Amino acid sequence: MAVPISQAWTVATYVLKQKLMRRRRYPLVLMLEPLMRCNLACAGCGKIQYPAHVLKSELTPEQCFKAVEECGTPMVAIPGGEPLLHPQMPEIVAGLVARKKYVYMCTNALLLAKNLHLFKPSKYLSFSVHVDGQREHHDFAVCREGGYDIAMEGVRAAVAAGFRVTTNTTLFDGADPNSVRLHFDEMMEAGVESMMVSPGYTYDKAPDQKHFLGRARSKKLFRSILSNRKKSWRFNASPMFMEFLMGKKELTCTPWGMPTYSIFGWQKPCYLLQDGYADTFDELMESVKWSEYGTESGNPKCANCMVHSGYEASGVNYTFGSFKGMFQTVKAMLFDRYEDREATEILAGWKKTTHEMPITFIPKAQRADAVKSEEVQAVAQPVKAIAPDEMENAPGTAHEKLEGWTPELTTEAEVREAMEKAFDYRGDVTITRKDGSAVAGYLYDRQYGAAFKDCFVRIIPTGKQTKETIPYAQIGSITFTGKDTAAGKTFENWVKRYWEKKAAGEQNIQIEPEYLGD
Repeated sequence: MAVPISQAWTVATYVLKQKLMRRRRYPLVLMLEPLMRCNLACAGCGKIQYPAHVLKSELTPEQCFKAVEECGTPMVAIPGGEPLLHPQMPEIVAGLVARKKYVYMCTNALLLAKNLHLFKPSKYLSFSVHVDGQREHHDFAVCREGGYDIAMEGVRAAVAAGFRVTTNTTLFDGADPNSVRLHFDEMMEAGVESMMVSPGYTYDKAPDQKHFLGRARSKKLFRSILSNRKKSWRFNASPMFMEFLMGKKELTCTPWGMPTYSIFGWQKPCYLLQDGYADTFDELMESVKWSEYGTESGNPKCANCMVHSGYEASGVNYTFGSFKGMFQTVKAMLFDRYEDREATEILAGWKKTTHEMPITFIPKAQRADAVKSEEVQAVAQPVKAIAPDEMENAPGTAHEKLEGWTPELTTEAEVREAMEKAFDYRGDVTITRKDGSAVAGYLYDRQYGAAFKDCFVRIIPTGKQTKETIPYAQIGSITFTGKDTAAGKTFENWVKRYWEKKAAGEQNIQIEPEYLGD
């Protein structure tokens, strides 16, 4: 089996209990983020772009245990950031294992081999290693040469030491399905217990804004990868989620299925979107307007999402929601080859992209001419609305340059707009109250209501571990004083520098994570 029988039984009885209690919304896996800092700066990741003082912040073991007790899920995933950078991670993991929670510690494995002695093998602990494909593709995805070899060293060391090891593969536009299938072979040969695979989310803070998969292309890609499966492949995902990726099953998003707790609190509404924070799990479940999220809601931030954290719980919920769901799941488990002649043809005709050839950079003059041409066409031809399931590529986000800006705050509408921009900004701001007092720090939350008096922001002051609440009505001015950590580190610039350094004979080239200072 892809997971131990004891784990499958624990999860099944937990879900059945929720069904018997007629709970419409229930958590399945707690996404516990004890820190945000990382030792990689992956092209498609939008989770680690924060000021240095935020990246230095960590949850204590006690805070982690409290969140687990609040949530009550049988499984806990520990992403980040890189969990192995947390000095108390062994204590956190040991505490969760003692509580008989099935723990998946997500890691890029750069530090895994040298830290294995700090952990004990257990059926409750699995190292979920981030491996994005074969060597070349993985190294480009994580923007670090040699990353694959280090990660696989950690995988083999953990397997040899008797630990449960799974892998987590995230795919973006440019992924070669033939290479991904070979990657599956390599992971099975390395002795991993099972694999998880998912399309990447369109993080608007990620360095690479040009390689997000649209739903149509995702389904085509995963159909070609997951059809005609080899018997040796084992996946750590529900059969219904796998069919969803292949375009064989329609599921609706369950954002509450994998709630997230971090240094900011309980994240609204899910692991992927940051639309505010709650102080308790109950507040999270009660305060979020769930109908405003998910592809079916029409929310543009959810339009292209097919990610595991949004739909794995949906697959499990579908299985236990009816006899039909259970029958289809059992059938999928017994007949898991998914023979598909057309999928074989897709594989044979897939146009492979390569990282061996540098990107061609168009001179500015030519780019200007191209922009003018596009503008003329845009005026001449009306824009056609495209349904999410018809999109081949998901559009990225153009970052607004706000650093150094002091907006006018003469009306309530201007204050509301400025606070929304500040909430989205990945740098420090300085707020001056109407009484003349000022606070500089990271504005991590804003709560808005119909009445202006009910609106407030929450900020982590620079150099402090405390959090301050400031009502909108008290704000006299705001200046975007800190560096925007989500701007400037574009994937295109890195590729250009990569080939320049490669030509100069350099090795182990990478995008450097945010400098935290001394």
